[in-house]
Amino acid sequence: MHLIFSIIALLFIGHGVHMHLCLWSPMQRGDFDISTPGAHPCYRKIGPCGNINSSSSSPRTPLVAGSKYNVEFQQNLNHYYTNFPGALDISFAVGLNPSENDFHVLHSFSDYNAMNQITQTNFSIEVDLPNQPCDECVLRVRYLSNNLDEDDHGTVFHQCSDIKLTQSLLNALKKEKENKVQLIENINRQRQEDPHDCCVSESYTNAFFHVIPAIDYKSEGIIYYDQKARQMRVTVSVNGGRGNTTVDGLFDMWMNFTSGMQYYYNYHSGTCDLYGLDFWNDWCFGNKYNQSEDFVAADVTCKSPFGPSQRCNQWQNGEFIFETFASSECLPSSITRPSGEQINYIQGKTDPISPSTFVPNPICLKQKKVKHASPRWMRFHV
Repeated sequence: MHLIFSIIALLFIGHGVHMHLCLWSPMQRGDFDISTPGAHPCYRKIGPCGNINSSSSSPRTPLVAGSKYNVEFQQNLNHYYTNFPGALDISFAVGLNPSENDFHVLHSFSDYNAMNQITQTNFSIEVDLPNQPCDECVLRVRYLSNNLDEDDHGTVFHQCSDIKLTQSLLNALKKEKENKVQLIENINRQRQEDPHDCCVSESYTNAFFHVIPAIDYKSEGIIYYDQKARQMRVTVSVNGGRGNTTVDGLFDMWMNFTSGMQYYYNYHSGTCDLYGLDFWNDWCFGNKYNQSEDFVAADVTCKSPFGPSQRCNQWQNGEFIFETFASSECLPSSITRPSGEQINYIQGKTDPISPSTFVPNPICLKQKKVKHASPRWMRFHV
């Protein structure tokens, strides 16, 4: 279990509508709106294309057959499921409205454990477009969550984009690269455990600093983690924390996985929102604990600026590099991405945590309206 926050990770999921996957490059079919979390165009579960068909007059993004292209999309909620970790994939099919069997995968990568489901992560994934010109074809992104809590119309989220592949002299003789990426069942089958795989202490407190240079985002906070009590608390200040909005506010999140409640409290506005939690995940590293992470290095120089003189162990899941201090009890050091995004952890402690730490603000306990919850959660709590 790992902690990832982004500027939009703190936005509210409103109106009880799920929002899990949005695609903007190339632009998804139908309506598109990510200005307000919970926007209906971002929740499409029915395959193969979210129950949205195309027509010959539908807008199409022209791309060059056989070229490289960066597909840009956002995972709007993280539903990592330890018992059967999911994946995200990008696939292609020829035709106006191809069937599920017509799609073949261009790229696939494992879901990652963000620790907090209210986490939204942007991805820019380079793919090799097929070297086959077509006037009507489809590029699709899916989030295969495998999370049983999210099973209303299945556990897969879809977004399709109508494209047109044209030929060019530069790639006329190129052959489409052999597809080396396999679906989630094959990915899980090939994962290897390592003796360095580990879990943090049952009781753990840590401070963190999170930066995303591309959007000038900075946050800092404290994490409280109690494995036995199945409770967590995260306090976070965004860009100074002097305002009352999601881009400059101060927030507290209490997560009680026994009751299934997560409260999200805005200090400056004095408001609190209620969410229904998914399954509990232990805060671990490596495939031994189904974290979808391959061990890559032991006892190397830490990437964190707070630990350059210390040594770390490293795991990798796609573009994410996870580090723990090699000399400590599996205490996290950092999470980094090639884009420059980085979370650095300091002051890790394994002392017992007072139960009062996990008691929400009284305002939160009065909140009965649920901002977001899975179908399974609603069946048991309504």
